[in-house]
Amino acid sequence: MIKKILFVYCLLTATNYIFAQSNIEDVIYLKNGGVIRGKVIDHDPSGKVKVELLGGSVFVFQSTEIDSLKKENANKNKLRELGKNHFRKDRGYRNMTELAIIYGVNFKNAPTNYDYYNSNQDDIGLSLQTINGYQFWPYLFVGAGVGIDRFITYQQTFSPFFVRVSSEFLKRKVTPYVYLDGGYSVMWRTPSTADITYKNEGGAYTAIGGGIRIYTRSRASVILSAGYKMNMSTSTWSYNYDSYSYTTQRTYQRFVMNFGVSF
Repeated sequence: MIKKILFVYCLLTATNYIFAQSNIEDVIYLKNGGVIRGKVIDHDPSGKVKVELLGGSVFVFQSTEIDSLKKENANKNKLRELGKNHFRKDRGYRNMTELAIIYGVNFKNAPTNYDYYNSNQDDIGLSLQTINGYQFWPYLFVGAGVGIDRFITYQQTFSPFFVRVSSEFLKRKVTPYVYLDGGYSVMWRTPSTADITYKNEGGAYTAIGGGIRIYTRSRASVILSAGYKMNMSTSTWSYNYDSYSYTTQRTYQRFVMNFGVSF
């Protein structure tokens, strides 16, 4: 049994070594700043270096042109180049569109003027919003947004109108990202019935959160974030067959998971 384990271990080690060697490439760093990657096929005593590129082209360099000659891992170099090769917008108009999953409970209920019990319940919902604004410099974006928030358990829908301020911290392909929203959320009207008339009013809206922005080779970047969202509302129920009515004020506090695309 031990011999079999040793045999498998040696086989895996040899395979990894062969694979690693197959990914090694010759890299010539020129004094003029150029970098040539390929396979050195001749290095004669006179000082000439002949290198073959991946496509089959052959170049000859004098030793006086060469700053250094190294052997490097091709896969690591490719990953390094991918990390550098991305489009980034540091200034100008920018649009962000976000889809979010909403989850939480109605953490805070204001006292009402009627004998009505309003229990906290787990709530899940969806949010869709778009923001248009201006990237003033790499670390500051200011824009105006509008969206739709649907709370499924409480069967309420809001349209927030808000100002967004956001920032990112690094000039890299992947950078930490934070945002802050503030504005007013319009509550959609609840259809009245023959017996009851409903009146809905919105209220203050705010959201705050953070995550990462991932830049791509195109003009689009991807935003993944999590945060806190708050909508306030006032609802009044009036019974048509008498003068009785009651009012409730709610503060919807929710956890959100956002997926966004920015152009």
